[in-house]
Amino acid sequence: MSLAVLLLLAGGQVSAQNAPPVVHEQRLDEVGRAGFSHRAGQGMTVQHRTLPGGSYAEVTALDSGRTIIVLVENDPSVSPETIALLSAPASMAIGVGDQTDAQIRIRPAAPSPAEQAAIRAGSEVPRLAAPPSLLAALRRPLPSVQPAAIQPVAVAPKAAPPQVAAITAAAKPVPRSNPPVTAMPRPAAGRWLVQVAALSDANRAAALAKTIDGVVRSAGRLYRVQAGPFPTRAAAETARAAIARRGFADARIIAQD
Repeated sequence: MSLAVLLLLAGGQVSAQNAPPVVHEQRLDEVGRAGFSHRAGQGMTVQHRTLPGGSYAEVTALDSGRTIIVLVENDPSVSPETIALLSAPASMAIGVGDQTDAQIRIRPAAPSPAEQAAIRAGSEVPRLAAPPSLLAALRRPLPSVQPAAIQPVAVAPKAAPPQVAAITAAAKPVPRSNPPVTAMPRPAAGRWLVQVAALSDANRAAALAKTIDGVVRSAGRLYRVQAGPFPTRAAAETARAAIARRGFADARIIAQD
């Protein structure tokens, strides 16, 4: 093997080792209150307890839907009262400033190499704003615990006079047995699904599924919002296109076993 080939292979290995990490699958999708970092000299960054440092995340402001991509700084000391700490440039870019009640959504992202370079240089890399239907589902609060219902006290009825009891018994109709309910035939199940999102909160997933007339399927710690199944891939493509036009451009087609 020539020296040039050896140098080329070695250079490829070094480049692969130095390449920034890229998230290929979304394993986290959180919604909650944003915190704000006061470190000096920060760029488009966010501090998070569990996301790996050097990776990238998509951050959305739940009041406006404005969305950007930021560089992640891993920080296990982030307070549990917040889901992440935004740098000053990042908080200004999504329009939340230093609001004490700012709500955001954060999930991993995989920007292009050019976008990664822009983010590291401190430039804003935007994404399409979240649609109102998605924002409404993400902002929906968790159901509150309802107080226990007061059980009514049973009171024995007073006995009716014999004449009234006889008239009531004669007028009472003979109950008829209800005919058996015939179940409507269900359409033939298909194997093609349109996956719209994967959320970590069951209530928000159910709210989102309702907006697209879909279903929620549990997958470990995530709740996948899906439409279908459809009998053919063509039918699933038609449904995915309709869902994308409603603002869910990340919707994709998957095949179930």
